[in-house]
Amino acid sequence: TNWCITLDRVDEKFYPEIIENEAQIAEWREMYAIHEIEGNLTTVGYSEPLTIEFLRQNKNLILDTRHFSADFKERLIASIDNLDDQTGGLLIHSENFQALRLLNKKYKESIDGIYIDPPFNSTYSEILYKNNYKHSAWLSLMQDRISQSRFLLCREGLITIAIDDYEMPKLWELMNNIFGYDNHLGTVTIRVNPKGRMTARKISAVHEYTIVFGNSEYSYIKKLPVNPEDKTHNYKLDENGVWYLPVNLRKQGVDSEAERADGTLLDRYYPIYYDPKSGLVSTKRKLPVTILPIDNNGHKRIWRRSKDVIDDMYARGEIWVKEVKGEYQVYFKFYGGLDGKMLQSIWVDPECSASDYGTKILNNILGERERFLYPKAPFAVKQNILAMSDKRNAVILDYFAGSGTTGHAVLDLNREDSGNRKYILVEMGEYFYTVTLPRIKKVIYSADWKNGKPQNRNSGVSHIMKYISLESYEDTLSNIELDDDKHQLAMKLGDEYMIHYMFDYEAKDSMLSLDAFNAPFSYKLKIIENNETKLKTVDLCETFNYLIGLSVIRQSATAWFKVVKLTEEEWKREGLYEGAVRLERDNSGEYGFKQIEGRLPDGRRALVIWRTITDNLIQSNAALDAYFTKHRINPADREFDVIFVNGDNNLENLRLDDESWKVQRIEPVFREKMFEEAE
Repeated sequence: TNWCITLDRVDEKFYPEIIENEAQIAEWREMYAIHEIEGNLTTVGYSEPLTIEFLRQNKNLILDTRHFSADFKERLIASIDNLDDQTGGLLIHSENFQALRLLNKKYKESIDGIYIDPPFNSTYSEILYKNNYKHSAWLSLMQDRISQSRFLLCREGLITIAIDDYEMPKLWELMNNIFGYDNHLGTVTIRVNPKGRMTARKISAVHEYTIVFGNSEYSYIKKLPVNPEDKTHNYKLDENGVWYLPVNLRKQGVDSEAERADGTLLDRYYPIYYDPKSGLVSTKRKLPVTILPIDNNGHKRIWRRSKDVIDDMYARGEIWVKEVKGEYQVYFKFYGGLDGKMLQSIWVDPECSASDYGTKILNNILGERERFLYPKAPFAVKQNILAMSDKRNAVILDYFAGSGTTGHAVLDLNREDSGNRKYILVEMGEYFYTVTLPRIKKVIYSADWKNGKPQNRNSGVSHIMKYISLESYEDTLSNIELDDDKHQLAMKLGDEYMIHYMFDYEAKDSMLSLDAFNAPFSYKLKIIENNETKLKTVDLCETFNYLIGLSVIRQSATAWFKVVKLTEEEWKREGLYEGAVRLERDNSGEYGFKQIEGRLPDGRRALVIWRTITDNLIQSNAALDAYFTKHRINPADREFDVIFVNGDNNLENLRLDDESWKVQRIEPVFREKMFEEAE
């Protein structure tokens, strides 16, 4: 787990350590060209060594915790309250089905929109996923992931999928089976390649499709925002907002007829009285002219507003009468005329061109050509996002993230309307670290780029983004341990045995070593990087947060202590038990503690305590008791429903009369959730 944080979110007490970090400063030079920032009378320029004042004046620089020690990272994250609420982006380097499983507990029914641009299963693009699947295998790939991601969508949520001609019919049928025919909200044809593709036999394709499905009957396409200057109609502005002039109060078209089937009239068929001399309009006072909502053909219609509001509308100057061709017509100020425009099924905007506004934009951001082929245009993705949700705090998921265009689009939308939308991007390709992640870090810093350099250093957004890497299938194979007999059998029976038997029965204990939870801050796995197997520390704390679906409010840095036993006189004087201890802060001590506070999906407030456990379990539990007693002085810190702790413990003996929390051991919960998600 690592974090990218703009400096405005970083407490200045960390600045002295930051300016000493050569790796971070080198990245800023390479990524943001900070060495080209020149000083003047009011601005501090780049210097070597870098100054704290330079950081203060460039607070949209992004700190990446991968350049810092684990201790610095933990202290920095511990300084941020409401951590998950503050975090605007999540990038996951992983095979996407595995990532969707991991997200299930924490994000179940909370994603507002899913936009994906999966492999098209055609000959036009060469990308990491197998691009030569036959229809059935490709559909199997898509069905597993789309079905799994549906659990993440909220009731009103939408999913939009970019696709071309080759798989579009099959994908539509698949979506129909998963979401239902009635939830197909439309298909958009987008001109993404105005010049067309070269072809020997076929029509030159200039378009792709976006298929849109809602998650339920409550899902609907949102209107796109409209600016008054973009409209040709006559809009005016007053103290109550923007209104459209003129709108006839008499309704026309669908649902406008006043007569019911039985001959009775609807309530909105009523007379409006008018005085031509004074201009007075009323429904309560009889005036010289009576106006009924009858059209030019003599059909009885209804008014657009009910009878009880007409007099108030007149008093506010929102209603009037005009004579048109010898007939009196009632008009009113139609507020809401700029609430948006309907999304249309054909997009031909030049900004939708992937070659002109996808590839070129990405090349300018990265400063290199062809580091990623066929990126989408951010404008087209922004249109999709706005169609899926009109919430400025929407959560958008893309589990075929590619170069990161969806994250780019979310950041741009937030920059444009001061929104607080969040993005979750999943990508398994090696370019995650060379394209996807750098692109997001650059777009956070500046809106405009050319040849890899920022063109506007004042257009950054305040942001926290987390990125995590998940254990791969190959990593799991590397960590399986069998005795000699089982290993020989595995060699004979091959992959089928490995997958269907060894995983489920023989190797489960080696896939998750519960004994290693005694030292949770140094749990290591064999990880394959650049065709080499390396031992790397695994973030058990972060993994457990996702397995139980914890929304983190705050977390502490790992603190290390040594144990000092109390004398008989001390433990009697303090009302403690025989063998009680106290903890003294000592970075070389053998007892480490880390605590995380948050909320579970069912609303319960949870405290997670991770600790090191030595061979002396009695002393380890005495240390836990001392730690827990010390860290619950503030009554607010005791308002938990459940406390998770690794290892056998006596914590419930410390529960006070006014407390009702329960204790659960981390290990069995971790094991249950991990393999439950793998089924």
